Amino acid sequence: MLKFQIHIMRIINFIFVVLFFNTVLIAQNYSIFGKIDDMPDGEVLLGYYYGDKQFVKDTVDSHHGFFHFESEEELESGMYFVLLPNKQYFQLIIDETRNFSFETSKDNMIMDMKVQGSKENQLFYEYQKFTQKKGIQAEPLKKELKTLEKNSRKYEKIKKQLKEIDDEVTDFKLDYIQKHFSTFFVKLLNAMEPIVVPESPLLEDGTVDSKFQYNYYKKHYWDHFDLKDDRMVRTPIFHGKMEKYLLEYTPQIPDSIIKSLDVLIEKVRESEELFKYIINWSTHHFESSKIMGQDAVFVHLVFTYFITRQTPWIEEVQLTNIIDKAMRISPNLIGTTAPFLKMPDDKGVLQDLHKIKAPFTALFFYDPDCGHCKTETPKVKEVIDSYADKGVKVYAVCTEFDEDIWKEFIVKQETDNWINVIDLENKSNFRGKYNIMGTPRLYLLDEKKKIIAKQIDSECLILLGSDGLSIAARQAAGR
Repeated sequence: MLKFQIHIMRIINFIFVVLFFNTVLIAQNYSIFGKIDDMPDGEVLLGYYYGDKQFVKDTVDSHHGFFHFESEEELESGMYFVLLPNKQYFQLIIDETRNFSFETSKDNMIMDMKVQGSKENQLFYEYQKFTQKKGIQAEPLKKELKTLEKNSRKYEKIKKQLKEIDDEVTDFKLDYIQKHFSTFFVKLLNAMEPIVVPESPLLEDGTVDSKFQYNYYKKHYWDHFDLKDDRMVRTPIFHGKMEKYLLEYTPQIPDSIIKSLDVLIEKVRESEELFKYIINWSTHHFESSKIMGQDAVFVHLVFTYFITRQTPWIEEVQLTNIIDKAMRISPNLIGTTAPFLKMPDDKGVLQDLHKIKAPFTALFFYDPDCGHCKTETPKVKEVIDSYADKGVKVYAVCTEFDEDIWKEFIVKQETDNWINVIDLENKSNFRGKYNIMGTPRLYLLDEKKKIIAKQIDSECLILLGSDGLSIAARQAAGR
């Protein structure tokens, strides 16, 4: 009778555990069990990639190697990582399967990994195990090859062995991709495939087309990358590839960057996450760029995507601030004609900026009470004086409204040979036209009053060359 009662209790407990476990799975958005043999107790992190950043999604304590991530919160699909108490880590793929388990050892995580309940991660580790095994086989051969004389019999033998290993890995990879083409990991493998560029053809005159390979590579750069899949932004692959496309494989000239950006943004239109990421990253990057002239890219992004309400994730206050900044920058971009200014000088005579006859005009905004202005003004004067024979002139705008202090400043700084102006009635809107949010501010204009350098200092003016282009102007021209 006692044995029967114990048996019945075991059945009841088993049913309770099953019902409870199923209830947990229904209640939780994700439930991931882990076991790492010989791992010390401590905090275990579940993290994810987003662009070039890594974020913590969940934190649990491990006991005797066991830990359990669970939550009702959403777990977005993508590549994740598990960081252990001893700072070791390994990766997991999260797809539609949110409930699974895995176990491995601390000393050989990949080779000992066993996954249950997630076909994606089983395949992920099957691939890693094979490639790691082949890498272990190849490592001593590579080391030995470095010690051998080239073209010797043993050298050629080892080279052949290494090629056989490489061929095995290639064949395995191709077979793996063909069998599991619908998995997310295969998308990642494809995304990392290099672009094979053909030989450059000959032009009609018999010379090699020197631009062919660059143009081909740029055109086919995203061929293997699924730019319609939101999950790609939550991998360690996308951001680096995007950065190289925009910052390395695109000439760092605003027009070229804008063209590449627009092409890429159109390619990701069907992916809400990639579209959002590229817009956010590029807006911040080019808004804060230290390269002169790249603020034109920021202005283009705002006018093309923000003002047209294509960024619904941006809150209204932030959107207003972004648009306001672009509106302040747009009139004074490199290559544009300097906004109109006409102000009275220290003798009351109206001075029109655009009527100044000079091959170059330094447009200098300063505050007579500003410490930095007091330091920078004599430096600017020294440079301008050294180029007096080249006809460089200064249109110096006092940004404050005290006429006496302004005139004292002119005398003290000995800048009476400049065109010194002030807008006591604040009619010219010079702050808005030239985005004067602080002082000093220095612009360089050419003979036609086009802006060729902006927000520069006296050191840039020192580099004014005999051809009349400052180093800043060269940067603006993309040279």
